[in-house]
Amino acid sequence: MWRKIPVWLGGILLVLAVIIVTRTILYTSPQLDSTSAVRIDIAAEAVPRLAGAISLPTVSSLIDVQERHRQFATFQQYLADAFPNLHTALRRETFNEFALLYTWQGTDPDLKPLLLLSHQDVVPIEPGTEPDWIHPPFSGAVDDGYVWGRGAWDDKSTLMASLEAIEMLVGQGVAPRRSVMLAFGHDEEIGGRAGATVIAAELLRRGLQFELILDEGGTIRAPGLMPGIDVAAAMVAIAEKGYLTLKLTARDSGGHSSMPPPLTAAGRVSRAVSRLQDNPLPARLNPPVREMLKELGPHMPLSRRVLLANLWLFEPLLVSQMTASRGTNAAVRTTTAPTMLRAGVKENVLPQAAEAIVNFRIVPNETSASVIAAVKDIIDDSLVEVDEAGSISSEPSRISSVDSSAYRELSKAIRQVRPDAVVAPSLLYGATDSRHYGALSVNVFRFTPITVGSDDLGRIHGTNERISIADYENAVRFYYQLLTNMALQPGS
Repeated sequence: MWRKIPVWLGGILLVLAVIIVTRTILYTSPQLDSTSAVRIDIAAEAVPRLAGAISLPTVSSLIDVQERHRQFATFQQYLADAFPNLHTALRRETFNEFALLYTWQGTDPDLKPLLLLSHQDVVPIEPGTEPDWIHPPFSGAVDDGYVWGRGAWDDKSTLMASLEAIEMLVGQGVAPRRSVMLAFGHDEEIGGRAGATVIAAELLRRGLQFELILDEGGTIRAPGLMPGIDVAAAMVAIAEKGYLTLKLTARDSGGHSSMPPPLTAAGRVSRAVSRLQDNPLPARLNPPVREMLKELGPHMPLSRRVLLANLWLFEPLLVSQMTASRGTNAAVRTTTAPTMLRAGVKENVLPQAAEAIVNFRIVPNETSASVIAAVKDIIDDSLVEVDEAGSISSEPSRISSVDSSAYRELSKAIRQVRPDAVVAPSLLYGATDSRHYGALSVNVFRFTPITVGSDDLGRIHGTNERISIADYENAVRFYYQLLTNMALQPGS
């Protein structure tokens, strides 16, 4: 009997090897076939119009409220002047003075409308960095094949591209079968409470449900930007992480530093932060990441394809590999980021209180409550208070299905404009206005039709933000194509 054990083991290993090889061979990307795109010529005025929009500094966090109002009022008058066809055909409503809602009424009331989201506001320029810009940050300069300035990427490009597409369609005399709405908040960069939250509440009050809601989010990753992916990858976020900030506080009686207690308030908070960093929250493959790997895996090197085709066996190994990189680690776990520490007034005075601010980005299937419970368990110190902090918080979004007709139509439009790109679902690490619209559709997606190369990563919210003219023109084509497919064509 003992002599047969090696034979049995050999047989088991052989069967295992056959299964692994077979699954790897059959592991292919189920990409939809592209159909012919509608060929359109982008208006010569499109790029100058974007440049003009960028030149208006609609900074959401301007301290001078009067100046902030003037800038947004100027920007909205600019939109009305730049897109006369659209402003004739569409109904425009405002909320809290500057949040905009446009409605292009469809002819078939039985079809659920589309909702396109963007935001008017931009982040400020970090003081002292202005000389580092190739062109002034609010110049809207057109140079070397790019449009330069704050908002070129985030998010005036998608706002203007969607308006350009509708301006063209209205000018062609077409009317949509399915209603199309556009919602442009004015405070996304500071939480969206006065813009997106208010518009979403009003749409819910009206009893509307949408076939598709599309916001900014995933981008088109240039070939090679993602390790092992040698094709362009259009990343459509089907969910976004939640956002939670906690304040850790330790208190003490204070006193002279020459007679310290065993653990000062500063030391206690520091120990709590250290424990959180040394014990990150669990890593696992969540549904959006599984869907992403299903699409991208077949385009990866053989060694990685073997792992992805056989997650039933290699999932722990894959997750371990993903946690080794900052980018992929954020995909598989709720991240812990201590960002601010505050304690003491002088080097020889014991602080009576010490605080640490820790930011968490929460993966789907976890909640703020579960994170807070885990934090308290990891810190394991009843003398450290744990409280929610910050003005922005949100739970992870609902996961939108990749099996829906809305996702298929979105993927089709992307591939019609970028047939070289693999379309893949993804998880968005940051927060967008779309989180306020979750009750209005089961099909909420986040995609920005702009290509990201290695040279672009530091420009978003950073110095020398820009967008290539070719990318912007493709963004206009994308919205034109999506609207043509879903709102104009019979049977859509």
